[in-house]
Amino acid sequence: MTFKLHLKRVKKLGHARIKFDLEKLKDPEVAKAFHAMIGGKFAALTILDGDGIDMETLIDTFSIAVTNTASEILGKHRPVKKPWVTADLLDLCDKRRELKKKKKDAEGVRQYRAANQAIKKGMKKPNMN
Repeated sequence: MTFKLHLKRVKKLGHARIKFDLEKLKDPEVAKAFHAMIGGKFAALTILDGDGIDMETLIDTFSIAVTNTASEILGKHRPVKKPWVTADLLDLCDKRRELKKKKKDAEGVRQYRAANQAIKKGMKKPNMN
């Protein structure tokens, strides 16, 4: 008897941890804006503290406030796996991803092709580091 078995990868359930671009906090203006926004959101938490709210609610409110503020100001961290991948190329890739959804008409196809050519041209350009 011959028996063939094809194994498939099991997908993990749940969400992956969001990694924020912490390098932006080295810029003093970004750090000041982040600090001000966090301070504004925590002012409401200190008022709620005296009302007898349980600890779980405070922890949830705290984590939501930090996550929302970090996503607004810092954005997601994009790991650079190749030396020629720059922040501009990653932005162009995001733009192309949005334009791919609009490829139903001639104008959308033209914009998508232009973005695609710009990405390919940027990858061929020698690294200026």
